[in-house]
Amino acid sequence: MTGDSVTETSEVQSSVSANNIDAFRWNVRPSDKDPSKRWGVLAVAIVAFILGYVLFKNLVFGLLGFAIILFTTVEYWLGVSYKLDEKGASARCGASLTSMDWADVKRAMATDEGIKLSPLGNSGRMDAFRGVFLRYGKERDEVLERVRRWLPTHVELMGG
Repeated sequence: MTGDSVTETSEVQSSVSANNIDAFRWNVRPSDKDPSKRWGVLAVAIVAFILGYVLFKNLVFGLLGFAIILFTTVEYWLGVSYKLDEKGASARCGASLTSMDWADVKRAMATDEGIKLSPLGNSGRMDAFRGVFLRYGKERDEVLERVRRWLPTHVELMGG
């Protein structure tokens, strides 16, 4: 009985890893490019704490100012984890997940920093709020190759 459950568990694990074997994952943390800017962001957060505390004479407002600065720059501090697989593309930063299936991609634009996958056929005002932006980081060639492989045939990678 124990041998059977061990075998079933191994089969489940191997099928899970077999499904993700072609997935490509990488991380990009903007603060790694210029680590000295970390101190600037921290200094601004401390100033926000001091201003909140001094102006309102309340520790909660000071902490709120500090937290707002740190949370709005979380991508800079923590970075973003990206994943490309046969299903689609995703970007995760902390608790935030942005993903898009390849079937939903209508437009793909390559820039110097990364690739924007968009569900919109034409660019417009909503373009900045829709889709997934994949920063290359140190993985530029691999990201371009994977996106080209999985991009639907009716979508052309522009600029790349």
